[in-house]
Amino acid sequence: MYIGLFAVFVVAAIIAMLYLSSPTSSNPPPITNNFSIVVGVGTHGNLSSETESLESGVRYYRTDINLQSSQIAQLAWESKNYSAQYLGILDYETLPGGSANKMWNLSEWNASVANAVADYPEISTWEIWNEPWVSAFETGYMNGSAYNYYTVIKSAYTIIKAKDPNATVVCFGGAPISDTYTFIWYSQVWSYGAANYCNAISIHAYTGAYLLNQSGIAQQWTAGLAAYENLTHKPIWITETGIPSATQNGPQVYSQSFQNTFLAQDFSFFDSFPYVQRVYWYDLWGLSDAPTNNDYGLLNFSDPSSQVQPPAWQTFLAIYRRSASIAP
Repeated sequence: MYIGLFAVFVVAAIIAMLYLSSPTSSNPPPITNNFSIVVGVGTHGNLSSETESLESGVRYYRTDINLQSSQIAQLAWESKNYSAQYLGILDYETLPGGSANKMWNLSEWNASVANAVADYPEISTWEIWNEPWVSAFETGYMNGSAYNYYTVIKSAYTIIKAKDPNATVVCFGGAPISDTYTFIWYSQVWSYGAANYCNAISIHAYTGAYLLNQSGIAQQWTAGLAAYENLTHKPIWITETGIPSATQNGPQVYSQSFQNTFLAQDFSFFDSFPYVQRVYWYDLWGLSDAPTNNDYGLLNFSDPSSQVQPPAWQTFLAIYRRSASIAP
């Protein structure tokens, strides 16, 4: 599916030279340029980290949406008091019984979407599922079928737009940025007519234990972005991208300095593509991924080498304050 895209490697080399020249072990230079992208961060309901982030001026967040009164009240409060703007993920957490519900059908999905839209009137950007290509997230009607995922998108879009015609519906739920097999699966989703029910598409971008100027990552990501842009001709939202600052069982290259350097490279890289509109860092709080126990958080003190905010948090704030997230 990537035939004809290898020419973008030349562009990637230029991007790498212009944007990715930070050394692999030292902190990046101060952020002085402006960013045309909207910058946000993923969160999972940790009130203390969200409050600190909101008080620092960050307004754009991404989170799974459930129908529990506690989340409904918290997001309404944050919207009212801080003008917080959420990209709400409609997925397994939105359904009755949450992720434990393995037998749901399309009617239950439609009812859940309608309830979410009614319960969260402050949300105007919705993402349809999280990583539908991951087997752990394939439940009930979302059984791995490309056609079923297309139907889930179509149903949700119709319900959302009936309530708010100006809402933005983001599809794909985080397609991996450079995986040929999964790209073919998303091409099938698109072939059913998903273009009619998507305002933007969502991509997830991770490097493992590499910076962007290592192991050809910039070239791979450039080719992947081009493939999805050529397939869909829709704006691209990077709804997850990040790297750990600490790990218990994974590669020991991770450190606060390593995370900080990657973050500066990461946002500069995506800002260089005019069709990339938003980039959400993963994650605000130190969510860990078993079994490696990686700490992706910007406001977590799990790194034993420091009891202060990791430097990546200050770099993130500097980028945010020079981005399109700030109204003119």
